[in-house]
Amino acid sequence: MKNVILITMDAVRPDHLSCYGYDKIETKAIDEIAKEGLVFRNVIATSCLTPVAHASILSGKNPDKTGVRDPFSKVQTRLISNILKENGYTTAGFTGIDFLSRRVGFDTGFDVFDEPTDETAWKKKTYKSDGRVLDSVWGNWWIPKMLDFIEKNKSIPFFIWGHYFNVHFHAEKQMLKDGKLKKGVLSDNAYYDAKMVYMDENLFKPMIKTLKDNGLRDDTTIVITSDHGESFQYDYPQHRTLYDSDLKIPLIIKDKDLPHHYINKTARSIDIVPTLIKLLDIKTNEKFDGKDLCWNAIFDFDNVIAYSEELFPHRGPGILQSIRTDDVKVIYNRSKDTVEVYNLRNDPEEKHNILDETYESMKNTLTTKEEHKIKERLKRLGYIE
Repeated sequence: MKNVILITMDAVRPDHLSCYGYDKIETKAIDEIAKEGLVFRNVIATSCLTPVAHASILSGKNPDKTGVRDPFSKVQTRLISNILKENGYTTAGFTGIDFLSRRVGFDTGFDVFDEPTDETAWKKKTYKSDGRVLDSVWGNWWIPKMLDFIEKNKSIPFFIWGHYFNVHFHAEKQMLKDGKLKKGVLSDNAYYDAKMVYMDENLFKPMIKTLKDNGLRDDTTIVITSDHGESFQYDYPQHRTLYDSDLKIPLIIKDKDLPHHYINKTARSIDIVPTLIKLLDIKTNEKFDGKDLCWNAIFDFDNVIAYSEELFPHRGPGILQSIRTDDVKVIYNRSKDTVEVYNLRNDPEEKHNILDETYESMKNTLTTKEEHKIKERLKRLGYIE
């Protein structure tokens, strides 16, 4: 049986990893994994909100099936941790924010579960909505615990989920204070690139070394992804919209039975669990919204539709829902009753809403068809030639 490590990096954009072509920094350890695996260039998250996106990643299901729609929700479905535990795996989860805690139900199926506490956190924040109050804690340095878990469980099949939070905005303040970042070095966008380099050196590099030292490198399937992206258009980095900057995420899958390959077609975060189930040759009756990306499907899978949502309007421009294909993105703002349509082939940065011209084109097409039908009828009656 293969071991499995799933790392979800919080708020990490694929276009800031060197294996995706970024040249301002090098993420060498992640590159090492990417060189042996599948690298998906066009992966869409189900939400720009951490708990919603993670419930989908860990279950292979869209938010309407997971039960997690906002920060006050709880997991209402089985996760991959449940499936793997039932199939003989020892399971461990490590999280960096308590949006992904026991309180929310993310500990289901885990033998070991490590989450932030008041002692480990570097930030506390209170959320309020419709009379509800939620106190949250941010920050938990769990990497040494994960490495220790690998050492202690090297002789049995294990599944590890690690949620790395220190690329998220506000982490830089504590990291500067602790001397983990150098003031003024790679400081753009709240030290975003500096935090990426630190993550690569202090999470992925020691993880790879520990696997090699314990003879587990080849027999461990590694998945690297993010919950959502990050937008730099605000005064401070944020993720509040359903534009690609907030929804596009990296996805790297390294498995000894898979080739190294770059894949451009649209994939979704809900495809991760079905893909792992296939790679591990596990039988389950669980119904997934995602699809297996393995084998021949990898090189010729159909154009899929990616659904995303942000139903917690206190964060951004309103209650948002979107659907996306390789070619088109449609965003519906339910709060404002507005629709945006983008041609992603011609406008990948989603600058030009083509809703009006799309409507006019459709209307003209319908009008032309009706005129043609009328003319054909008049010809048959002999009124025109």
